[in-house]
Amino acid sequence: MLAVSARSVDDSSADDDQILVRRYAESALASDISKIMDSLVQKNFVNYLLAQREKRSVPSIMPEDSELNFCKDLLNKEFATWLHSKVDGSI
Repeated sequence: MLAVSARSVDDSSADDDQILVRRYAESALASDISKIMDSLVQKNFVNYLLAQREKRSVPSIMPEDSELNFCKDLLNKEFATWLHSKVDGSI
């Protein structure tokens, strides 16, 4: 009877050791995955910042307002009228 109880104690400590080894392996794996994900997030953030800097360095075209469009249209009409008068006067 004593041998059976000693064997069950040995089996339970072996099971505990396997559980601890498995927990350690899972923890190590989770830590490695976490480090990889952090690295990817950092790289993506740096790429985002570089893209934003490139966008700022490219001069943006100013949006045209209605007053500017009105002036351009008026100048185009006046130029066309002037051009037609010169062409008609030379014929």
